[in-house]
Amino acid sequence: MTRTVRLDFKTLPSTVAAYPSALFGKKPLLAPAGIEMPTIEVCASRVAVSRSHVARYRAVCGIPEATFLPPAYLHVLAMPLHMRIFTADAFPVKVLGLVHLRNVIRQRRAIPVDELLEITAGFAESRETDSGQEYDIFTRGVSRGVQVWEEISTMLARRHTPGKRPTIDRLPADVDAAERRCQIKVEGDTGRRYAFVSGDVNPIHLWDFTATRFGFKQAVAHGMWSLARTLGEVADVLPTGAMQVDTQFKLPLYLPGDAVVTNWKRTDQNGPWLDLWLSDGRKGRPHLAMQVREAGKSGS
Repeated sequence: MTRTVRLDFKTLPSTVAAYPSALFGKKPLLAPAGIEMPTIEVCASRVAVSRSHVARYRAVCGIPEATFLPPAYLHVLAMPLHMRIFTADAFPVKVLGLVHLRNVIRQRRAIPVDELLEITAGFAESRETDSGQEYDIFTRGVSRGVQVWEEISTMLARRHTPGKRPTIDRLPADVDAAERRCQIKVEGDTGRRYAFVSGDVNPIHLWDFTATRFGFKQAVAHGMWSLARTLGEVADVLPTGAMQVDTQFKLPLYLPGDAVVTNWKRTDQNGPWLDLWLSDGRKGRPHLAMQVREAGKSGS
């Protein structure tokens, strides 16, 4: 029988209280074979959004002003819950060893800045792959009993395989010069600025000397900053309410750096969607690939 761990809070708990366990915990980088994977849920029943915090998030991510929350903002709002999951004794691996692989956001409708929310985050799914162990972290936002937003973040505990090199994707050949492109300059302090707003203080994002301790040549941008910055660049062509955002994280975006946002439209049997690509400004190698599609509306 799967063990269940549940924590309930009225408002969001402190993120700072979880930092010592995250930084100095003795968990392994990979879960031992045969270990029982628990179900972990953390809930905050009354979460009010701070307008000043949203404004700081918009500023660091380059997102234009609006009366509704940015699509990825609830990920940042839920960070204290995520940290409680990662630092729970029942969570099997060390959080600082995890790599963000994929992210799926389903927004059921536009969410006003002043909406009172119940937010639940949890862990219940894991799988073994050639690259290591994948862990799915879900987050749900509920308003007046109706789910209005959900996310699944897939994290990887890496298994180092000697001699194996990752495949480097290329921009699809049918994307021509007529498609929309925008170059962005990513400042060297972007990781520290986003960490201050998001609460994600993973050392690989803060300074070069801390990033090198974890195998990176210099500090790298947060994946969720790259996601939000890409969406901010195309805010004028995003769906206005219900949408689904599927993101695959690729190569690290080193700080400082130059990047290019490219977007183009496609259509299939389910209708149109927007493809987005954040790539290296010099060699065109991808930092992330994203697909945004208008979704069925629900919630009230």
